[in-house]
Amino acid sequence: MDNTESKTMSRRKKIILSVLTFLVVVMIVIWSFILPMIPTVGGSFGYGFPSGSGGRAIRSVEIDVDPQIVYRIDNHRFFTFENYVSCSSGGFVYYNDTKRKIKKLAGIEGSDKKLQNEVSISERNDVLSFIGKFIYSAGDDVIAYPTRNVNYKYGNSTHFISFRNVNNPSKNSRMEVAGPNISIIVKDDSVLTKISALSKFYYSHNAPLNSTSYGFINDEDLVLNSTSIDDRFHCNESIKPRKIKYISN
Repeated sequence: MDNTESKTMSRRKKIILSVLTFLVVVMIVIWSFILPMIPTVGGSFGYGFPSGSGGRAIRSVEIDVDPQIVYRIDNHRFFTFENYVSCSSGGFVYYNDTKRKIKKLAGIEGSDKKLQNEVSISERNDVLSFIGKFIYSAGDDVIAYPTRNVNYKYGNSTHFISFRNVNNPSKNSRMEVAGPNISIIVKDDSVLTKISALSKFYYSHNAPLNSTSYGFINDEDLVLNSTSIDDRFHCNESIKPRKIKYISN
């Protein structure tokens, strides 16, 4: 190879190296400065959760739909599902006691005071995500319901039972349970959980609830003073919103 060919190849290598260097710099600029400015759910939970709205700002949503009873304890206590798109999309669940005129959100207090948005209505309600048996055997002083925490970054959920005594706040507590399809029995001063229908006993947790402190009750020894009309949460999918209004923020 003569000197001319050698110099030509050297120039080509320098050009290729310059192009590669330029591309690397461009990618660094995009990653560092442009991505953070794109409106995404990732702004709260990390990259990888697009807004579902083509890169525009996430819109709030107003939903005109009839409430429906999704669980009945007795003739004056029940849970309603409201402001939903469908049984698996958005909405809030409320505990209702018509005798005491109580209506309480089954969730974080005050979270229903602001409008839902395009992201929140894509998620199933935390209470209705529980699909196991739920038997209410507690009096009017107790408000209890299943719920969950969703980890949007890793795509998994942790399920809980929330317990509140309206006359004895020292018993108010929340306890992690094994999953969304176990059996739960709510009593006046305790919560019983059964991991599998094949199991012959319940774990008994006294209020305030503690997942690491429990006793055992065999099926044949279980005595309940009363049982709820329903033993599972349910939802009528045929009830549809009259109107869904999207509001630009």
